[in-house]
Order: sequence, then structure tokens, then C-alpha cells
Amino acid sequence: MGAVGRRGAGRGGWDDPGPGRGLRIAADVAGWGGPALVIAGFAGIIVRVARPRLWHVPWWQIGTLIVVGLAGYVIDHGIEAHIRRAERFLAYRKVLENPNPEAVEAGSEPAVFRLLSPLHSPVPFRDREDELARLRRWCADEADPHPVLLLAGDRGVGTSRLALELARALGEEWTAGRLLRGTGPALFPALRDRGRPALVVVDEADSRSDTDSPLHSRVRADVVPLLRAFRSPAQGAPPVRLLFVVRHAERFRAVVCEELAYRDSPEARRLVDEAPVLDLAPPVLDRAALAERHAEAVAAFTAALGRAPAAERADLTPTGPGRTPLDLHARALVTALTGEPSTEVPRRFEDVAEILFTHELRRWRHHAESFTAPGIPALPRLSEQPALPELVMLALLLTSHREYVAAAHVLERLPAFAGLERDRAWSETSAWVGWALALHGGTPIAAHMAEPWIGPESFANWFLTTRLRADPELFDRLQSGLDARRSEHLAGLLCRACEDFPEAGENLRRYVARHPWAHGYDAVRSAGVLARPERADPWIAEGLRTPEADVDPALATLGTRELYTLLEQARPASLPRSQAVLARMYQQARRAEGKAQRQSRRELRRRERGRRT
Repeated sequence: MGAVGRRGAGRGGWDDPGPGRGLRIAADVAGWGGPALVIAGFAGIIVRVARPRLWHVPWWQIGTLIVVGLAGYVIDHGIEAHIRRAERFLAYRKVLENPNPEAVEAGSEPAVFRLLSPLHSPVPFRDREDELARLRRWCADEADPHPVLLLAGDRGVGTSRLALELARALGEEWTAGRLLRGTGPALFPALRDRGRPALVVVDEADSRSDTDSPLHSRVRADVVPLLRAFRSPAQGAPPVRLLFVVRHAERFRAVVCEELAYRDSPEARRLVDEAPVLDLAPPVLDRAALAERHAEAVAAFTAALGRAPAAERADLTPTGPGRTPLDLHARALVTALTGEPSTEVPRRFEDVAEILFTHELRRWRHHAESFTAPGIPALPRLSEQPALPELVMLALLLTSHREYVAAAHVLERLPAFAGLERDRAWSETSAWVGWALALHGGTPIAAHMAEPWIGPESFANWFLTTRLRADPELFDRLQSGLDARRSEHLAGLLCRACEDFPEAGENLRRYVARHPWAHGYDAVRSAGVLARPERADPWIAEGLRTPEADVDPALATLGTRELYTLLEQARPASLPRSQAVLARMYQQARRAEGKAQRQSRRELRRRERGRRT
């Protein structure tokens, strides 16, 4: 358990390197040698009494064997206790992501979207000093402030970056980092043994594409267990602060309280109900400040890409205000990639995304051409289908970047693998999954994949929207046959894409129309927790109202019970159109059901009269 090279090393001050192999070997020697000496001592007593001529050894030597054996047993327990304490002390590294950015390896071309990630961005932190000071006061306040705080803001305004800067700014006296997914229950014992004040950042805490799948539901998998396990520290104990980064604070409260209501956790509900909120809006920058930020970001990205700085004309620095800091950084990254001077008119987000994906596609293809692994001399079908890396990344995005085995089954639906026998298709798709893992760091542990395949999420939504709209047949092929968990995940992706791009609604409508009962149920639940559910609501309503013509009637027809369940999920306050459509369908189903019952009773009475006559 050496600390060198471990995930999270260097956070919260110098850490003891752990027990190492020497203590483990000493524990094994004492653990096996101690009982052996005790057994030898008691055997000597028996032989000494029963057959004194066979082994005439002084009694003090036999007693020494037993005493040394018992001492070895005690030493073994002491070493094991020390090892357990050291392991618990270092266990926080398994549950908290290191907030410090990692340097780009020399000679390697970094992923452009990784440079836009708040965890790895080379752009200096600016324009949030007041908010950072307020968060630091909340952490250091000794007047026992509320231990939970909600940091809310639209996508791209800098909530995640601010939270990570807070973790970095607290220094060596604190244990601070971003919570890895699925590790909430193990957190507090690790922090308690560490003995320092702690800040736990739960990024994208309201990310919930469903309510039943712990893999994709951050609310159920991490937030709820974290709140239920939280205990106020004892008098004099170091404080623990929980910072939830969300899109919409009130919707997040409603979702978490709904989950906690089923578990009868009033104390956990109080934690989230009384949590203060810090809302972030895009910083207001004048022309000079905007030009300065743009030039600073271009210089940072140019250095990270290992390119020579280009001469920037001050009169061509973009003056139009970006919607968010993410827009500003993305435009600066395009300038660093292309080497072209900035234009007076800022590029549209769609144009920026197209340029970034064009660069990223070249990197994917180059990596795929040179990729080898044990048993994989070259990736199959790449030579005749150069667009296959892009299709593989699209399929993995639909599946979730943490479900590697399931990803291979989804890849089998790509046209390149159609018609292959089962074993061969599995072998070839597994090779492509291995390529994707190597491209994104090579770790097969789902909890350690903190970064998505494509991020920030706005770019993933754009990629998903444009590619699926351009090839509806591919969309039908990829989404057919998904199991319940992946269906929930895909519905959540499509709903969140509608928040950023209106044209994504057509994909959502077609998805719901393919299976109004199951897909509609997933979409209604996913849209209900969005920051702007009204953007997905019309498309869900249209999909429920007009099923696809080639859909099996058994899948398109909703029964009364299914309609009632959907009505319960589609709250009028968040999904009025879908709720109205479902209400009309429910009334029609009830009338049809009542009519069928009346006809059945009349037929039964007719038969009764016939038997009497």
C-alpha cells in the first residue's frame, strides 16, 4: 500500500506511505511462528511427562517456547491492528478524487475535451474570488454552520470548477476532494480515521437518468447513502462539510426528499431541507476583461497542446459576450487548435463543437490505427470502415462509459458487426471496448472512471443529437433490444440533450414512440428532475400520443394500470403536456374498460335467460 503513484497522493498533506510489504511479512511470520512454538511447547510437556527418556529437556526451555509463541501471537495481532489502521487511514484515497490537475505527458496529444474539463483545465481560475471566499468561510466557520451546502448553476457557468478550486484552496490541513461514484458508505469511517477536517464535493449530484439503477442514479447511489450515514461530529472533532454541485437546487431537494421519504430518514431530510444555496450566474465581463480572459485561455491551451504561440491581433479579439465561461474557453481552445486569429463575431456553439470533434476524431482514428493489445494485433474492420471509431464512441455514450461488458453487446448492433456469428462478434466488439478503455486511461474499475467518454456534457449532447438525427436507422438499431437499465440511461440522455438543443427533441419523440409504455415511463421520470423539464415535455407528449406505425400493438397500447402509473410520475407542475395527454388516454381507457364490463354483464344476463328457458 505504498503511497507513491497512488490515486490521490499529495492531497491533504504528507501521508504515511502505509504498512508496506515488510510489516505484512513480519505479521505472517509472527502469526504462523507463534502458534507453532506454542504447539511445540505443549507437545514437549506431554512428552516430558509421559516419556521422559525420549526428550529430557529442562522445564524452563519448554516454558520459553510457550512464552515466545504467545508473544508472537500478540505481536501478530498488534501488527495486524496497525495495518488495519493504516489501511483505513489511506482509504480516503479510494473514495475521493484528487482535485489537483494532472500535467499533460510530454509528447502526447491531449484530448480536447479533457482540456475543457474542470478537473484538468489549464486555464487559471478567475472571476469567482468572492464566491470562493464565501465557501471558505463556510468551511472554516467554527460557529457550527449547516454542514451541507448546495452550489447551483446552469451547465458551463463554473460550478464544478469553483468546487474543485475550493478543495485545492483549503490546503494541507484539510482532506478535500471529489467523491467517486458508488463509494459513499465507505467515506465517513475513512475520514474519521484521518483526523482532519474534510470537504466532500459531490459533483453533478442531481445527475439522475432514472430512479431504479444505482449505476446511473447519483441521487440513489451516492447522495442518499451519504446523507443517511452523516453524523454530526463530536465535540472537538474535526468538521465535515458536504458540497453538492447541482443544476437546480429546489428540484434537487424535491428528488432527494422523495427518496428519503421511503426510508424514513427525518434527520437526513433536515440536512438537505435546511441547506443554504449559492447560485452561480455567468460572470459579467466588459470588453477589456473579455479580451483579457480570451487571450489568457488561448495562451494556456496553446502551452498545454505543446504548440508555438500565435500572434494575436488585439483588434480581432471577440467582443460578443459568451453565454458561460465554458463557451469562452471552448472558443479559445478552437483558436489554439486552428492557429487562426479570432474573429470579431464569436463562433456559434455548434461551429465550435464541430471543430473540436473534427480534431478529436482524428485523434481517435490515429489511436485506433496504432492500438495493439495481447491477442489484438490490430482492431478488426478498421481498414474498411474508417468511421468505426466514431460509431463505437457513439454506442458507448448511449450505453454509459462505466458498463464495459454491456457496451460490447451494444456494439454488436453496429452495421460493421451485423451478420457475424456470436463468438466472433463478441471477440471483435470486446477488442473495441478495450481500445476505448485504453483511450480513456485504461482503468477497468467503474468507480475510478470519474471522467465521461465525452465531456463537458453539452458537447456530449451535441454529438448525440447530431449523429442520431443524421442516421435514424442507426439510432433504431442501437436502441432496439436494450434492457431496462440501459433503456433508463438512454431516456435520461435524450431528455438532458433537450435542455441544450431543441433539435434533440425529435430523437426523444421517436424513442418514446417506439415503446410508449416502457420508454415513456423512463422519459417521464427522467424529465421530471431536469432543471428545464418544459423543453422535453412536448416531445414526450407527442411520442405518447403518436406511436410508430410499425410498433407491435401490444407495446403501443397502454393499459389502465400503466396509464395510472405514468400519471403519477408526470406531475402537472413539471410536465403539463405529457400529463394532459396521459389524462385523456386514461379517461378513454377507463371508458373503454367500463364499456367492456357492461357488455360482459349484458352477455352474462343473456346467457342466464337462455338457460332458464
